[in-house]
Amino acid sequence: MKYGWIWDKHDAAWRARLATAADYLCAHGHLAAPATTPVGAWLAEQRHLATKNTLDTARTDALTALAADWRLPHGADWHRKYHLLRAHLASGADPAALTRDTQLAGMKIGSWLHRQLTTWQTLAPGQQQLMTALGLTPEANPLAPARRTRRTFEETVQLLELFLHREGRTPAARETIRVDGDTVKLGAWLAKARTKHRARQLPEEHGRLVAALFDGDWTTEDAVPAVLA
Repeated sequence: MKYGWIWDKHDAAWRARLATAADYLCAHGHLAAPATTPVGAWLAEQRHLATKNTLDTARTDALTALAADWRLPHGADWHRKYHLLRAHLASGADPAALTRDTQLAGMKIGSWLHRQLTTWQTLAPGQQQLMTALGLTPEANPLAPARRTRRTFEETVQLLELFLHREGRTPAARETIRVDGDTVKLGAWLAKARTKHRARQLPEEHGRLVAALFDGDWTTEDAVPAVLA
């Protein structure tokens, strides 16, 4: 009876710690508790015992029933950040609002997500499955820069017109301007248009659009903007 009483006492203590782990799981969504906390230290001990195959089968089953990934196969830090992001998205947050600068609970979750999606092939299959469950894959990467719609010839002519009015001169061959965060090589574009016009490769309507902005022959390097004529 004495030994049975000691075993029951120890088992009760273990069950109490399991309940504490369950409370932690409920609050945080994972069992990657820091080892510096009582529940984290206890869980670390259970993982160590399981690794050595010395953890009682019933106890292993109880922990697995609590959380299938309680052994943290991908590392505590990875699971911690993954579940932090999972909870964020589960709250209704829009994945499209994530950026590389996004922080959650003081963690740089945006840069972490960027690493997962740009090193996808190096992730374990289990990690890929977990990320896919959140709808986050390289093909559905909310951090990828949006493809800019290619600017039409007419739109670039409008930029050239604005430049001529603002600067009162023709852009140099290597001159660029910034438009909506994009660098437009306006000088190179005009030089290319001249070359195509001389080679009779520029559509007539395009040639007329550019010619209207200049006084005289617009294909020369010293073409004079119409605003100065």
